[in-house]
Parts: sequence; structure tokens; C-alpha cells
Amino acid sequence: MNDQSKIVVNPLGKEPTGTEISLHSRLNKGMIPLLFILMWSSGAIFVKMGLLYADPLIFLFFRFLFSSFIFWGVWLVWKSALPTSFKEWMYIIITGLCMQAGYQIFYFFALDYHVSPGLLAIILGAQPIITTFIFKKESGYLQWIGLIMGILGLALVVIDSVSLGNISTLGIISSLLSLCCITGGTILQKSIKVNQLSNMAIQCTAGTFFLSFFVYYLEQNINWSPLFALSLSWMVLVITVGATLLLYHLIRKGNLTNVTSLFYGVPP
Repeated sequence: MNDQSKIVVNPLGKEPTGTEISLHSRLNKGMIPLLFILMWSSGAIFVKMGLLYADPLIFLFFRFLFSSFIFWGVWLVWKSALPTSFKEWMYIIITGLCMQAGYQIFYFFALDYHVSPGLLAIILGAQPIITTFIFKKESGYLQWIGLIMGILGLALVVIDSVSLGNISTLGIISSLLSLCCITGGTILQKSIKVNQLSNMAIQCTAGTFFLSFFVYYLEQNINWSPLFALSLSWMVLVITVGATLLLYHLIRKGNLTNVTSLFYGVPP
């Protein structure tokens, strides 16, 4: 083959310099976490709005159902690779049941069993510390200092809303199960190598089927008002499709301690 046939023409007229590539990489590293925090933080506002018109489990059910439609619809266009083995399928499904369904189901159960939002935020705030302890070889003293300051800062912010008066054993168990699901799911997600589009499609579908049993056997009410439609649309498009994809990108590319520590930047 002639060497000239290997020449690739740059439509911009010049190749990027090392400095430009480095600057672009730094912007990506800085902007993606910031964008994730902003998007994820907005979820609390729209969840609160949506729960005025629907019970938690049916709200989650429709969130995962519509998210599944979107991801599979895009998959039909892009034809992203799917898992090639049963073991890989099950690994992704279990990860999704932890990250997508279990974490949020037990979160709502904890609130329903009278765990105050402040106490629940402190319990879930242990996630980065547990993750760092599991992967302690990847962490240093500065990270531990940062994590301790983060959990102390979180406690100071929510201390006024911490209530132990009506707390129940089931509430504490639900809180701890929510913590286990988000922590275990994050660790499992780190090992998933399949395309994120296919990954999210499978996980949301698994969450939909799992939640369908709760919706069927537990009485759940819903009012399809314009504000509920707005809330559901935001949670589907911005949180599940947008923020969760960013989170999974960060988990795949970064250090798990650094990624989970971003939740300290999300208002409780």
C-alpha cells in the first residue's frame, strides 16, 4: 500500500497541540463532575413535586419504564453491543437492581418508617468511607481527611432535621439496606465493560420488572396532573438518562473514592 494512502486529512486544517489536548482533557474532568452534581441535585426538587401526585413506588415504576423505552429506542438506532454471555447479563441485572431499584426502594421505605431525611442523609453519607475502606490501597491520608471533613460537614448541615423520636427498627434496617445497595451497586458497576447505553437499557428494564411486583401487590395511587408529568419527565430525562449516565462514566473512568465523594456536594 502506498504511504500516501495512509494520510488522514484534518478538516480543521491543523492537528491539535499537546497543550490543547491537555486543556480539553482537564475541562472534561472538571466539567463532568460539576454537571453531574448540578443535575443530580435538581432531582430532590422534582421528586418532592412528583410525590404530591403519586406514591413512591409507582412513581419509580413509571420513571424506569419510560427510561427503558428511551434507552432501548436509542439502542435500536445505534445498535450498541449487548452482553455476550448469561453471566454478564446477570451481573448487569444484579447491578441494576442494586443501583436503580434497591437503593431507591429502601430509601423510600426508610422515610416511610419515620427515619428523618437528615438521619438518612448521614447514614448514606457513609458510602464514600465504606468504598474507601474496601479499596484502601487506592487511597491516601489526604483522601481520608477529606472524607471525614465531608461527613462532618454533611452532619452539620442536616443536624437540625435529625430526629430520633419515632424511629423504628424497620426504618434503620431500610436505611442500611439502601446504603448497602448504592455501595455494592457502585462497586459492581466499576467492573461492567459493556457499552453504557446497553448497560442502562438492561438495568432500567430490570428495575421496571422488579418494581412491577411492588406496584401490583401494594396499593399505589397516582394523579396524572401536568405538574406530575413535568416531574416525571425531569426525573426520566435529566436524572436517569442524563445524570446517571454521567455517574456511570465517572465510575468507569475514575477512582471510586473520588466519584462517591461527589455526593457530599449534593444538597441533602
